[in-house]
Amino acid sequence: MKRFNRLIVLVAALALAACAQQPVEEPVEQVDTHADEAAIHAAVKEWSASAQAKDADTFASFYAEDGILMLEDAPDAHGIEALREGIGGMMQDPNFDLSFEADKVVVSRSGDLAYETGTYSLTMSDSQELPATEQGHYVVVWQKQADGGWKVVVDAPVSDPPEVPVAE
Repeated sequence: MKRFNRLIVLVAALALAACAQQPVEEPVEQVDTHADEAAIHAAVKEWSASAQAKDADTFASFYAEDGILMLEDAPDAHGIEALREGIGGMMQDPNFDLSFEADKVVVSRSGDLAYETGTYSLTMSDSQELPATEQGHYVVVWQKQADGGWKVVVDAPVSDPPEVPVAE
């Protein structure tokens, strides 16, 4: 009987030890991703309106302090000052016209990052000072800030290829 009791105590001790070694899962805070998606959609509308108004300061305010704008055939603009200067210079062009619209916003389960995809249209002066329009798609990465607001950390527009006439 003593041997049986020792066996039960040993099995119980092993079971307790196994339970003690299991990692305890922290409760996951529920994030309202729908509210965050709606907030980003609203921010995109305000951001696009600032481009239409040629307001470089407001336009740049949507970026995080260390945000990056990755334009084709141009050096990346790193930081809010470089972004403000770059977009401000573009907005000086008399033919400047930029509009964009989000097709999709996805917020991470943790609620700290999101990405947005959409389309844009940009008109600038060509070499003969005539308006030249480029259209394309983009990916923007948003990061939630300490105050609960969202800022752009990566902005990567990609122009659509030019249409090639088809020979008949």
